[in-house]
Amino acid sequence: MNRSMPAKILQVSDCHLARDPRADYRGQNADANLALLTDAVRRRAPDLLMLTGDLSEDGSAESYERIRDWAEQFDCPTAWIPGNHDERGVMAPIFDAAGFRSGPVIDAGGWQLVLLDSAWPNDPGGELDDQRLAPLDGLDADRPTGIFVHHQPVPVGAAWIDKVGMRKADGLWARVRRIENARFIAFGHVHQRFRRAHEGIACLACPSTAANSLPATPRFTPGETTPMARWFVLDQSKFHTGYLAA
Repeated sequence: MNRSMPAKILQVSDCHLARDPRADYRGQNADANLALLTDAVRRRAPDLLMLTGDLSEDGSAESYERIRDWAEQFDCPTAWIPGNHDERGVMAPIFDAAGFRSGPVIDAGGWQLVLLDSAWPNDPGGELDDQRLAPLDGLDADRPTGIFVHHQPVPVGAAWIDKVGMRKADGLWARVRRIENARFIAFGHVHQRFRRAHEGIACLACPSTAANSLPATPRFTPGETTPMARWFVLDQSKFHTGYLAA
């Protein structure tokens, strides 16, 4: 990726595909909704597709193969991190064979993008221990930094999902404070729109391609447009971002 040119990143999250492509997910068909996003992604023409977890609902090889096939049609590099519904041991061989990147640091338009794995087996919440935070050490101080992780590092004001957010997030924020050019932390998991600054860092949610909730509700409340993704344009030390919908 040319460091002198702005980089277009598209974050796709919480696809929740199942082994059976006809399966119901919160009253929606996850495969059909992902397919609805295809034309909008093509028009966006991303330089990098960033998949940020819960790509599968059941951790099946069939679901990851369909995500792989969907991503490959855009003819751009793809990067990924797992979510709490994913099975790392199943998805990694499929994605590795396809040439998808797992980081932990990726160059994009002069930026360094750090991929952090917050998912643990049989645990809906997330956590980053010292080993998983290690990619934040030794970054180039002269280059802007964006961080991608599955679980939200700040509350989003929705009790149903905040109860299974990132535990011990102070460890992440302690590392981020040392990164002079940290600009944003982007995450999935919450199935809603969200943007808030915390300690001067933009905290940015990527809605789901499968089913979304209205923001700031005590329980999952359908009503938000689906499917959705988040786009970024990384330009020198600045970034622009917004939502992509079918």
